[in-house]
Amino acid sequence: QAGDKITVRKPTHQFEHLRDLENAITLALDDETFKTLTYADTQKQPYTVTVTESPNVVIGVMNAFYVWFNRLWKNDIQVADPTHIQGGEAHTMPMSMRLFKGHHAKLIAGERALHLAWYGGKLPYQVQVSKMGADTVLWDEKDINKADITLNKQLIITGHYQVVVTDAQGKTVRGEFTAVTDAPLLFQYPEAQAIEQSNLPALSKKTLLSTWLAKQGGWYFEAYQRVAKITEYYPAQLVKQGLERGKR
Repeated sequence: QAGDKITVRKPTHQFEHLRDLENAITLALDDETFKTLTYADTQKQPYTVTVTESPNVVIGVMNAFYVWFNRLWKNDIQVADPTHIQGGEAHTMPMSMRLFKGHHAKLIAGERALHLAWYGGKLPYQVQVSKMGADTVLWDEKDINKADITLNKQLIITGHYQVVVTDAQGKTVRGEFTAVTDAPLLFQYPEAQAIEQSNLPALSKKTLLSTWLAKQGGWYFEAYQRVAKITEYYPAQLVKQGLERGKR
């Protein structure tokens, strides 16, 4: 609200894949404008809010996102390591794919890349994605030396698919998703329309829409695909990591 003072902290990410990402905060103001602040904007002195937020649908969605985001990250950010130390010795963590926690993961059919992530196991990994009931393998990638991957574009038609990740010891973890074509109706919801038509910066808009989508039942998997592509925007990467941890 008016009179609030905001300071954006300098990025100090200890994880290599986040070091180049910039902290930022976007304000929605009652004069129907948006202002994005970075560390450079508040380095010398805090930014003082001079106009207040307006009660509209976008603000409502942003407030819901704030509550969800705080619940998601109430603990310190932790990036899973395939090993943990016990009794002075390194032990391999059990494999898990929390991205598919629950059921009914949905994806919009079409020609597209596929983003996946998992935890534990021993390097290197093998990833297979196949269409169930058709013996059709879309992707079969070997010698993967990290616990995530972006698979090259393939045509994903409607149907049910299985993801299998195998580690160097032959242990596996599985996930399933369904490719559908009825997603356009979802994006006609007032919240989605309001985000699309807002004056938010492009990356903020994409991140907020992905976050809203993650709360719409099984659409968290589609939301993950969208937010995983936004590599240059720190809030998007936090949402991505949250979904990888099975948080919704």
